[in-house]
Amino acid sequence: MGRIAVTKSGEGQGHATVSYKHEMLAGALTKKARLPYRARLPARLMEEFDGWVRHDRVEFLFVLTGTIRLYTEFDEPTEMRRGDSAYYDAAMGHNVV
Repeated sequence: MGRIAVTKSGEGQGHATVSYKHEMLAGALTKKARLPYRARLPARLMEEFDGWVRHDRVEFLFVLTGTIRLYTEFDEPTEMRRGDSAYYDAAMGHNVV
């Protein structure tokens, strides 16, 4: 009760993966119900992924700037622009380009 974590722009903890560069937000809080982060997506092709990304839980995607394409293993690719969002089961294969 009464917890707060402020992350100034660009001051989140860096965390790079094979696919994306993440900036972890609210890093000072432990036992978070969600794992908030900002991701920078490099321009690339779907064929450059080594299969689908998948993990437990759900994922919420909100486009801050630019245009992306969300691929999921059961649906047609969806083009998304600034202000668009998607909430999906992350156990389903997914990639974002």
